[in-house]
Amino acid sequence: MAENKMLCLYVFESLLDDREDDFSYEYMNFLFQTGAFILQNTKSVSPRITGYVENIIPLFSTDNFRYHYRISKEMFEEILTKIGACLTSKHGGGIEGIPPSKQLLIFMCYMSNKVTMREIGHYFGIGQSTVHVVLKRVNGAFNENLSKIIQWPNFLEQHSIAQDFQLLCGLPDIIGALDGTHIRLSSCIGGDNDYFNRKHYPSIQLQVVVDSDLMLRDIYTGWPGSTHDARVLRNSSLFNNATAAQYFDVNKYIIADSAYPLKAWLITPFKDNGRLNINQRRFNRVLSSARQVVERAIGHLKQRFRRLQEITVHDLEEIIKTIVSGCILHNLCILHHDGVEDFLTIDPNNGNPNNYPNVYPDGRDGIQRRQQLVQGLP
Repeated sequence: MAENKMLCLYVFESLLDDREDDFSYEYMNFLFQTGAFILQNTKSVSPRITGYVENIIPLFSTDNFRYHYRISKEMFEEILTKIGACLTSKHGGGIEGIPPSKQLLIFMCYMSNKVTMREIGHYFGIGQSTVHVVLKRVNGAFNENLSKIIQWPNFLEQHSIAQDFQLLCGLPDIIGALDGTHIRLSSCIGGDNDYFNRKHYPSIQLQVVVDSDLMLRDIYTGWPGSTHDARVLRNSSLFNNATAAQYFDVNKYIIADSAYPLKAWLITPFKDNGRLNINQRRFNRVLSSARQVVERAIGHLKQRFRRLQEITVHDLEEIIKTIVSGCILHNLCILHHDGVEDFLTIDPNNGNPNNYPNVYPDGRDGIQRRQQLVQGLP
């Protein structure tokens, strides 16, 4: 009996001692009440919480739900409508009794916080292994059914995006900004040291192209953290499609920093060797102002869905699916005009730790295109 009491006290202390994540006032009260009940009970009980979904979440206000699960109740219901059928299939690995709505809540709790699967299991009254099965199933449903939310713009959309960018910075024909970011891992996959980036922590690369509304228009992930940004690009479908002239309307291009090679479809700044003329320096400033959209989008993605600040699973396929799911959620929030301001904090790790100089030669057509843009600056 004494051992059970000590275990219960430890569990509740660990649940409440959370310096990274936020929990509602109602849930705190629920934890204390449940803890008191367990300690007073004379029978041996498992320190697992029950009734959180059934009794506490319905008490959440609209703002409280959104704060803790990072999406509105309306958006939650819409997602459930789209993937709910995939969460009710038979042969579910022992989770047939968990309703789709609860599975999605578990997944959103995981994506929105950095708590462990063990802690999530306590919150939702299930075992850690069941949490893992639920996350794997919901991740699969997102990737299989909602991935088209990340889509390259058609030519009509490219025209509209280019107009927005021109209003933003004065340069014509921009349809997106390219950059890479690192998703921190808890350990190197398979012990492979290639996952250590230049800041000496294990990570996986995420390459994104963002439009003027911060929508993710193309993503590519899976390469170890030590990989050069330009190499990631050269192995992506974006590079292959752009090289085959399948992605861009006439004269359209994306922009990036100097880690990437200069192409007619990929415009980068002049390398500052101390001898740039006034027009080249001005062009670099204009390009930098336009590239802020991708920096903002990456910041919003990681601060809203904090799981992408560090992923603790060790299976590469599941890591990739988790990253893709986060990107899908990011786009859904933009389409629903669901602002991110309430979740923003200063993130010192939001930069790209690899940001190496470009190692591939600049294309002649890219050099000519950039010079045309310099000459056309208003």
